[in-house]
Amino acid sequence: MGIVSPPTPSIAYEQPLNERVRTLLRLEFLYRQGRFGIAGESQWHSRLALSTFIEVMDLLSRGDLRSELQKELTRLSNTLRALQETPAVDPSRLRAILSECEHLSERLRAGPYAIGSKMKDNDFLKAVAQRSSISGGTCSFDLPVYHRWLHLPPEDRCADLERWFASFDAAAEATALILRLLRESADATPEVASSGTFQTTLDPATPYQMLRVILTQGIQCYPEISGNRHFCNIRFLEQTSLEDHPRQVSADVEFRLERCVV
Repeated sequence: MGIVSPPTPSIAYEQPLNERVRTLLRLEFLYRQGRFGIAGESQWHSRLALSTFIEVMDLLSRGDLRSELQKELTRLSNTLRALQETPAVDPSRLRAILSECEHLSERLRAGPYAIGSKMKDNDFLKAVAQRSSISGGTCSFDLPVYHRWLHLPPEDRCADLERWFASFDAAAEATALILRLLRESADATPEVASSGTFQTTLDPATPYQMLRVILTQGIQCYPEISGNRHFCNIRFLEQTSLEDHPRQVSADVEFRLERCVV
């Protein structure tokens, strides 16, 4: 029996092709950062978690995200139901995903009109949010109430943070599901960027939502991706030192391009 080699570590670079996916990727990033902060016991972990909570609140205040998430879940459900008679589709897995979409839609529908709206009436959170817009504005002399909270036992701070972040749970789970399905739907092809440059057109009949460039981790360059639903342009840049200006690589670069739509 042959030895199976472990998969080569890689880095995925993602480029959203519409505003909805752009917002979802930012929310996903903030949710993960917030969970990291909550899991730590130091004051700096709690500071990170609370500043992240405030960023999420700010992002969610721009438009009716709850309605946007419900619309996307409904669209996904309709798309997936059309696949029920496809022989290659696992019916049990499809039913599970449809059930998850329906459950999350109900939770979003049952929640407050604006996600996290109750937190806007919390004087402590409002004070921290107001001072957070100033560089260094949450020092101990600026916010003694915050300074005192940071000196509470870690379990007390964690309980507060868990309670505040819980107002985003349904939105966080809907975001994770939508992005997971989008990534799993990827139409992947091996590509080569000649002298560090790659261009391609996208099928206008297919409403692609995101592009993903997958590079082997050891490759000493990174992609600069631009595009829309009809066109994709990628330049691979290298930077020998962070003090130097990045420059386009002169060699060919092998990568995998994933066109995501569901």
